Amino acid sequence: MYLIAFMTISIHGCYIGSKVVMSLLALELGGSQFLIGVLASCYAIMPLVLGVFAGRLADTIGMRTPMLVGASLAGAAMLVGFLWQEIALLFAIALLMGGAFVMFNVAVQSLTGALGKPEDRTRNFNILTISYSVSTFVGPMVAGFTIDYASHAWAFFALALLTLAPIALLVFHPGFVQVPIQKAASEEKKSAFDLLGNPPLRRIIIMSGLMVAAWELFGFYMPVFGHSIGLSASTIGMIMGTAATATFATRFCLPFFLRRFPQQTVLSSFMLVAAGGYVLLPLLGVAFAIAACAFVIGFGIGVAQPISMSLAYDRSPAGRAGEVTGLRLTANNLARIFIPMTAGSVGAFFGVAPVFWLNAGMLTVISWMAKR
Repeated sequence: MYLIAFMTISIHGCYIGSKVVMSLLALELGGSQFLIGVLASCYAIMPLVLGVFAGRLADTIGMRTPMLVGASLAGAAMLVGFLWQEIALLFAIALLMGGAFVMFNVAVQSLTGALGKPEDRTRNFNILTISYSVSTFVGPMVAGFTIDYASHAWAFFALALLTLAPIALLVFHPGFVQVPIQKAASEEKKSAFDLLGNPPLRRIIIMSGLMVAAWELFGFYMPVFGHSIGLSASTIGMIMGTAATATFATRFCLPFFLRRFPQQTVLSSFMLVAAGGYVLLPLLGVAFAIAACAFVIGFGIGVAQPISMSLAYDRSPAGRAGEVTGLRLTANNLARIFIPMTAGSVGAFFGVAPVFWLNAGMLTVISWMAKR
């Protein structure tokens, strides 16, 4: 499980760090906030198209091939950015990174649920979400400091280097990602969307989409907000790293909360905590205060992430966990496409603050759904 966590840190760190480089490079090249919203949406197009396919692939042929394809696509996307820095190519990079993300992420989540005994599942998902937290710290820090001390091009190259170790592990040491393939309860071919007929699973999928969109918008619009008030790229990276540190801290606090309160209460309460952070963030102008607010946002969303992943896996029909993961990521990416474009339009006309307040509204809706 720890090798899987290491690979996730590397690939997800590359994915998150690329968003910092893309946002700041787009601004450097004269792009508008609306263009940045469109770029954010482009990250979601390939996951939307390939989400269910990636899940079925993991269910049928195993996890190694999708993970290797995803890691390789991430490295290739960063090399394109290293070689050419043009606005038109940023859209190609976003599409490649979206494809890399869905292939790797669907497989790694399915693999995490399949490893070990059922009683180990919560622990395994906790380790996986810790790796997401670490990568959300590593990626922006690598991107921000490399931009400040070298250039945007070398930031792409530094992120490409993160993909080398996972690729080597999957090529030369594949045994640790091999698990028995579970057969579906019925051999009858069904559409993945029939899973939406399960009301609890449907609610989890909708909440997951809104949650991910709120976090993704933080990744794209925190650099825009920081740039607008004169913060350096490294300071922006450190603020985003602070949010990641908070999500890391939640992994150790979460068992304490879950022993004392029902899952839905924990999820609902911490969505409101994160919503409060989003309301305050654009009203601040000092880096230290912004970092403190980012910590609150990271803590609130960080508590919710492993709960939603575990609930989705637990409610998956036998042999269809990959499909459920893919369907959940499809919903996530529908939100990633439409919400950033809406946010980009709002930001272009009214500034960055309403984008963060839109996030607060989405998290309030999740809190209400969790209570139900």
